[in-house]
Amino acid sequence: MQFKRATAYTQVRNLLTQFMTETPNFDIAIIGAGPGGLCAAHGLANLGFSVAVFERARAIRPIGAALGLAEAGYKALALINPDLATQVRALGANPQRQLLMRPNGEVLFSDESPLAGTPFTWLAWYNLQNSLYNRLPPTVSLHLNHKFVNFTKVADPSQVPLRLHFENQPDVGARLLIGADGYYSGVRGLTVGDGAPLYTGTMTWRGILPRQILAPLAEPFAEGAGFQLVVGDQKNFWIMDAGPEVLAWTGTALHPTTEKSSDVLAMVLQVFDQWTPFVEKVIRATDPTTIVETGVCDREPVAQWGDRERITLLGDAAHPMRPSLGLGTTMAFEDAVSLTKKLSGLNLQDTPSVAKALTDYEEERIAIATPLLLKAREGGEASHAPDVADQLKAGFELALAARRHKGSYS
Repeated sequence: MQFKRATAYTQVRNLLTQFMTETPNFDIAIIGAGPGGLCAAHGLANLGFSVAVFERARAIRPIGAALGLAEAGYKALALINPDLATQVRALGANPQRQLLMRPNGEVLFSDESPLAGTPFTWLAWYNLQNSLYNRLPPTVSLHLNHKFVNFTKVADPSQVPLRLHFENQPDVGARLLIGADGYYSGVRGLTVGDGAPLYTGTMTWRGILPRQILAPLAEPFAEGAGFQLVVGDQKNFWIMDAGPEVLAWTGTALHPTTEKSSDVLAMVLQVFDQWTPFVEKVIRATDPTTIVETGVCDREPVAQWGDRERITLLGDAAHPMRPSLGLGTTMAFEDAVSLTKKLSGLNLQDTPSVAKALTDYEEERIAIATPLLLKAREGGEASHAPDVADQLKAGFELALAARRHKGSYS
C-alpha cells in the first residue's frame, strides 16, 4: 500500500514537472528588443498573433545614444500605431538653432536650423525604446536575459515548426522567427552565414546627459532646441537637444580597429583633445558608464535574408548601413510595416502562404535597402574628408536660403 502511494505521488510529481517545463509556444518570436523589433511586435500583435520578444540584455536601461527621426520614420510608426507615433514625437526635439564650427572655435554657420519647422526630431534612443515597450499589447511578452544561440526545425507536423535555443534558458517554440538583433545578428549568422559585419574604419562615441548639468547654456542651446556641429581633422562631434531637458552627443573618428577601450572616457577625451572647450565640457559632464563606444559597420548586400519559409530578418540585422543617411530606425520601422502587411490575414500553419509572404517581404525591402546601403557607404567615407566642414557650411546656407525664398512667396 505504501508502494502504491509512493507511485501515485511520483506520477503526480512527474506530471507537474512536465507541465511546468513544457516548451512555451508562440506564433512569432522576435530576437532583439530594439526599436525595430518592438515596432514589429506592435504590428504583428495587432494582427492577433501571440508574439514573444527575446533580448540578451538583463534590463532595459538608459544608454548614451540619440537618433534622428524624420517624416518617413514617423509615418511608418503611425501606420503601426498612430497614438504611439504622436507620443514618441513629443519626446523629441526639432532643432531651431544651429551652429557649425571648426575644432579651434572658428564659426562657419550660426543661424536658424535648416531643419526648423520640419518633422525631423532628435530623440533619445532609450526614450524611444521605452515608449515602444511600455505600450506593448497584452499579447506580447518580453523576455530579458535571453541570448539566442540556435534554432531547430521540427519535422513533426503536430508540433510548432521551430524550436529556439538560448544560452542557459529553456527552449521556446515558434511558428515564425524574426531576427531583429542588430549588426552582429545571431539569426543572420545562421541564415545568411556571411560572417562578421564589415568594419568601416570609423569609431563612434555617444553620450546623453541632463541639460541642466551644463546650465546656463549659450547659443545654439539657449532656447532648448539647439544643434551644434564641430567638424575638422577628419573627425566630427555633434551635440543636440534630444528631447525635453536632454542633451546628446556623438563623436566619430577614424580608428584602426573595433576593439573597445578599457577606459572609454579617457579615450574620447584623447580623440577630441584641444578641441573647442565646450566639447570637453560636454564629455566630462556625461556619466562615463553610459557612454556607448561602437565601431561603424555595414555588410555587402545579399539577395536573401532568411529561409523564405519560417525565418527572416529586420532592421540592422537585415541591412546594416553607415549612419550617414540617418535612416537606420526609419528603415527598421518600414521593415516592420511591410512585414505586418505581408502577414495580415494569414494562418501561420499554412506554410506555403507564410513562405510566399516572407519572400515578398524580403524582395520588396531588399530592393529598397540595397541602393540606400551603398549610398550610405559613400556618405560615410565622405564624412571624414578634409573639406567636409566647408561642404556642410555651403549645404546649410543653401538649404536655409531655399526655404526662406520659398517662404517669401507662400
